[in-house]
Amino acid sequence: ISQSQIAETQQKLYDLGIFAKVQAAVQNPDGVEENKYVLFQLEEANKYSLTTAVGAQLARIGGGITTFDAPAGQTGFSPRLSVGLSRLNLFGLAHTISIQTLISTIEQRAIASYLIPQFANHENLTLTFAALFDNSYDIRTFASRRWEGSAQLAQRLSRTNSLQYRFSFRRSAVSDVKISPELVPLLSQPVRVGMLSMSYIYDRRDSSTDTHRGMLNTVDAGVSLAAFSSQTDFTRLIFRNSTYHPIGREVVIARSLQFGYINRIGGLAEIPLAERLYAGGASSQRAFPDNQAGPRDLVTGFPLGGTAMLFHSTELRFPMFGENLGGVLFHDMGNVYSDIGSINFRFRQRNPEDFDYMVHSVGFGLRYRTPVGPLRVDFSVSPDPPRFNGFPGDLQDLIRCTSTHTCPTTRQIISHFQFHFSLGQTF
Repeated sequence: ISQSQIAETQQKLYDLGIFAKVQAAVQNPDGVEENKYVLFQLEEANKYSLTTAVGAQLARIGGGITTFDAPAGQTGFSPRLSVGLSRLNLFGLAHTISIQTLISTIEQRAIASYLIPQFANHENLTLTFAALFDNSYDIRTFASRRWEGSAQLAQRLSRTNSLQYRFSFRRSAVSDVKISPELVPLLSQPVRVGMLSMSYIYDRRDSSTDTHRGMLNTVDAGVSLAAFSSQTDFTRLIFRNSTYHPIGREVVIARSLQFGYINRIGGLAEIPLAERLYAGGASSQRAFPDNQAGPRDLVTGFPLGGTAMLFHSTELRFPMFGENLGGVLFHDMGNVYSDIGSINFRFRQRNPEDFDYMVHSVGFGLRYRTPVGPLRVDFSVSPDPPRFNGFPGDLQDLIRCTSTHTCPTTRQIISHFQFHFSLGQTF
């Protein structure tokens, strides 16, 4: 009679997602019988689960939506409402169907999913079908509308290793584009993408919400081809490595490396705006507001995204007052680059048209422990933020001046000081 096997059986029953309580006991535990019964008492969870959340985002998300004001963003406030409804144990097969919604002033999202655990009677396989609609303005250069359907098969190889096999098909359209008119036909057309991808996850962290020791590696690789009804053919690779090293009982040195690369192999002449790499902000490079890293339009100054990115972050995490309040000293470095050949470690920007260089930032943060993860505030200072040219007019002014090649410019700069407020550790 193995206590570890009894506990493992309990965990497998919980993983089905249909039981609120699973208790186990050995019959006649003090007896000397060679064979004994293990008794399980199960309490089924409610068939319907409703979740709601109210929050807000305070960041550089403001500025003109239909004008060329503030390409680097202005301080803005966005209330958020999230509602989710799930039906557990559908058809008595432990399947789950759910819909999750998010509504804010800059994003509206709905995700419907159907989850099948222990697919084909294999305890390590989970099959998920999902459909998504997303209407967002989280990248200031354009508003995007995306419809996507996907199927994913997740396979747990061991306690620390897992694989995900995925096929997704999406259609993205952009509007309110704030780039030079001659770039619009190249970058802002609606695009249809069918992608076959696979992810590998190696997770040896002691906690997923507040890690003190361990390692997390993820590799996501995908290919979009005309054979999958794609209008543009490209490969995509995203790699992340994070390690956590405790010093004593409370102090932790955490570091993270992120690398991304998109390689166009056919179809459209350029990778469209909606499929490019965007980064910067609370979870990648705190020298930037959200999604403001990388190349920018040389006339309007709005971000264009890139096809390569490289970031590295180091944090020293330590306690401050009591058990719930902690502090962080951090250094971030990296950027989004126009292509993989432009990745370099150069510290200085050469001119307002040069964005392929390594931006640095240092700062201090506070972490307040909550049941769902630490609430965090970060203050960042960058010695080398990008300078760039902006445009002081509206769309009609831009069309007129580009036809004569006499567009006026205003000198812009990403602020040396950035403030980030969010939930959960940076990595």
